[in-house]
Amino acid sequence: MIEYLISIAVVVICTAISIALRTRLTISTFSMLYLLGVIGVSMKCRMPAAVLNALLSVSAFYYFCIPIHDSFVLEDSDYLIPFAVMLIAALVISTLTFKLRAQAADVINAEIAVQTERMRNSLLRAVSHDIKTPLASIYGSATSLLEESERLDESQRHELIENIAVESERLNRVVTNLLEMTRLDAGVELRPDWYPLEEIVGAALNRVDKLLRGRTVTATIPRDLPMIRVDGVLIEEVFTNILENASKYTAPGTPIEISARESAHKVVVIVRDKGTGFAPGDEERVFEKFFRGQAGQVRGAGLGLAICRSIVQLHQGRIAAANQPAGGAVITIELPIGGTPPAITHVHESSLT
Repeated sequence: MIEYLISIAVVVICTAISIALRTRLTISTFSMLYLLGVIGVSMKCRMPAAVLNALLSVSAFYYFCIPIHDSFVLEDSDYLIPFAVMLIAALVISTLTFKLRAQAADVINAEIAVQTERMRNSLLRAVSHDIKTPLASIYGSATSLLEESERLDESQRHELIENIAVESERLNRVVTNLLEMTRLDAGVELRPDWYPLEEIVGAALNRVDKLLRGRTVTATIPRDLPMIRVDGVLIEEVFTNILENASKYTAPGTPIEISARESAHKVVVIVRDKGTGFAPGDEERVFEKFFRGQAGQVRGAGLGLAICRSIVQLHQGRIAAANQPAGGAVITIELPIGGTPPAITHVHESSLT
């Protein structure tokens, strides 16, 4: 219905201009004016509305622009030629424009299909590698325990059991990220509540404790930092993924720093590491699904930072990646405080190692 109204409105506008200027302009100019309207409607509306516009444009042009004015009577039969030409041109333009729109839509759909297939292939490659590798390690360790138990000493058995635990945790992270990304794409209802930032960061550090062994992790949280109203489970997932990435892409033993501050009704959290940082130009791409940048031998499906951005954006926040001048990666997270936080006295400035 709206498209038909647009079609009629365009004819009315062209006619108003024609009536106002018909003593100053030529018939060919008026025909171009109506044809311009036909082209515009054809590009924006579907075929029926475009055809209606073409017929109304020709009728209005014939009635108001061809002498005798304001009449369907022809003063000269020669005017039948421009009338017929305009009618044919209007219908042809309308038809061709509609076909071009259809072809453009087909091209876009084909490109979407190609991109979807590429994403599916990327997912399958990443998932097959990141699931099969820990499974193979788990299977090998479990088989050794079953078949070689009598010939293994206590330290060897402990090493195999520890390997099973580590690889199981890695496999669990892969599956969790896949499920989390699917859930976020489908739409997640936030369950916000008031949390001290220290509590969320501490929970994330506990989750990646094994990955951070041998590192100095310093978390500096000001005493007067307000609580934030967020979905605690999801924001904990953000810090877990960032810390896991930092442990993967930096040398063992290198430090990680977490700092926070309040700025303009937001809490700004900065996570720094001492790794190689991001490749130039990858600072934005690292948040794309399945993009892994300078992955090397690092395992992962390339979903961690994509999940982080989705969660932060759900909270109306912002996350960005950059490189430190002296080397290393910086992840900056901005989260709205979410209102007037309740008063707290137990949050203190801390340094966790």
